[in-house]
Amino acid sequence: MSKKPPFRDRPASERLALAKARADKLVHHIVPLFLMHEANALIIYSQQLSGQIPRSRAAHAFNQFQRSMHLFEIIRLCAIWDKPSEDRESIPTIIALLDDPALIDQLAREAYAFHSNEASSDGFNRDDNAQQTSGKSWWRQDRQSVARQVEEGIRQKLSFAIEEAAKIQKSLRLKALMDFRHRNIAHNLDLPEPDMKLDASVAKVKYGDEGIILKNTVAVADALHHGLNETAFDWNGSREIARMNARALWDSCTFQIQTRPPLSAAPR
Repeated sequence: MSKKPPFRDRPASERLALAKARADKLVHHIVPLFLMHEANALIIYSQQLSGQIPRSRAAHAFNQFQRSMHLFEIIRLCAIWDKPSEDRESIPTIIALLDDPALIDQLAREAYAFHSNEASSDGFNRDDNAQQTSGKSWWRQDRQSVARQVEEGIRQKLSFAIEEAAKIQKSLRLKALMDFRHRNIAHNLDLPEPDMKLDASVAKVKYGDEGIILKNTVAVADALHHGLNETAFDWNGSREIARMNARALWDSCTFQIQTRPPLSAAPR
């Protein structure tokens, strides 16, 4: 017996409301990912920190630090692509909520009705009936033109989001990240176990698929947010802020760590 798709029993208005709310929250899940990704660009993929650590026992601790930062970014990125569920705010969940032509038609029609019936500022000359009639006619035509553009934009954005999300879910890159998460995090079976008594070298990590998946994720999230909520978000500005914040720490700060106190002296 095939499993029933989620949300099919929900009323259309409830599904649309949930999709809108979760598309908005999706933005707030992606923004912290920018900071993680930009920090990892320095911590993992550059020699800025690792180049300062020679072959030594300290390399074990640094490798663990790198691995923890890398895994946490992958955890958060993969969560955005988890399968649809009632309690998730993932892209597949939002797609499952709205992936019905009747729902998209309803959303587009509601947007058209709202914009085409938008009241004018009524700044036309009240003493000139001809000007009032001409002005109101112009306003109606203008609003209808805007409404058609908004309606078409919603259809295009949501169609793109649905098609692109399907491609990403089938991609080998996302599958590799999901498998990596399940293998190294969920089941914790394949993490390396180095000999902690010997010196080690800092691990060289190649640029991973998470950067490409994050870029594609932003494209889908933007289309969903714009199509459902008619709202844009400054993704480039947000990412630039994250980049500046990461560099403000790792380019400028030095750390002086005091010797760890013995366990008996540690505060309770």
